[in-house]
Amino acid sequence: MEVVMQNLVNDTMNSIMIWTIGGLVFSFVLIVVLRRAFGPNKKLLQQGLPGQATIINVYQTGMMVNNNPQIGLVLQIDGPLGQYQTETKAVIPMISIPQFQPGAVLPVKIDPSNRNNIALDIYGPQ
Repeated sequence: MEVVMQNLVNDTMNSIMIWTIGGLVFSFVLIVVLRRAFGPNKKLLQQGLPGQATIINVYQTGMMVNNNPQIGLVLQIDGPLGQYQTETKAVIPMISIPQFQPGAVLPVKIDPSNRNNIALDIYGPQ
């Protein structure tokens, strides 16, 4: 009887440890994925080439983050790598929606190794 109880306790402890470690790994991976998907690229904002983007089109992606919409933007970029169109997505505060309309000009930072990788520089120095 004592051996059976000891095995039951060991099995329970092993299950708890596996679920705890699995939960921590899952949480870490989720945080990394969400930061890459939704967070501004700090390195790009600090080291990217400055440019301007004129909004050509705005569309809803259907995604909300903390009750703020993620929008898709088709942009005309004017910067040191020339003029070209690209597309990006950004989560914006609800109160800022009027600022993200076709024709609006936004500051951006451009990745010199991939000109389609841009970051909206709308919050000033990072």
